[in-house]
Amino acid sequence: MRKKYKKEMDYYHRLRSYIEISGDFFAIIKIMEEQVQIKDQQEFIAYRNQLQFDYQFFRELFFKEKEKWQKESFRKWFFLSPVFKKVIKGIQRFTKEGQKVVIATSNLGETIHRAFQPEYLGFKMDIEDIFDKNFGKNKAEHMQAIAKKYDAKLNEIYFIDDQLSYLIGTDVLGVHVFLAGWGYCTDSQKEEARKAKITVIEEEKDFYPVLKQALSL
Repeated sequence: MRKKYKKEMDYYHRLRSYIEISGDFFAIIKIMEEQVQIKDQQEFIAYRNQLQFDYQFFRELFFKEKEKWQKESFRKWFFLSPVFKKVIKGIQRFTKEGQKVVIATSNLGETIHRAFQPEYLGFKMDIEDIFDKNFGKNKAEHMQAIAKKYDAKLNEIYFIDDQLSYLIGTDVLGVHVFLAGWGYCTDSQKEEARKAKITVIEEEKDFYPVLKQALSL
């Protein structure tokens, strides 16, 4: 199956790196159905913006379908995505050292909270530490909500994500941003990040040491 549809899967993986909101999955479906060639984030956004459809309706269906899969078998749903074990170990080390670790996500907090258990991600996290779509329309607003809740300065926040567009816009607030090179991001996005002076953590094994060094500065 993978060999037969390798070209399509590779293209999906690249398009996946451009996703910013759940409705973007609809844009990917249309792009692949119509065999539209998208070269970068800007072209993806332009294509998405010219689509005429109800994003809110699609979003509701998207989360209903996700909830259905989770109810049928949360374990099977969870393991549809790769688990980055070295990142998990790094997070566990940071929490033991007393660092506050929170999640900023465009998902609904309650749909992913169950994953933060020892049998899944290997550590627990309170749902109050998950900043979902209800805390803002973008990651910059999430960062501001995090700073407000924990009475922290924005330059005391270290934010890592594999979606470059999430980082751009938060860095200008003073947040320390890092691009996760082991996720969905592309080589061109890594190059763009470097030009913007955003640190790229190429491999998950470097997650802990790179952030540990940054925290010590």
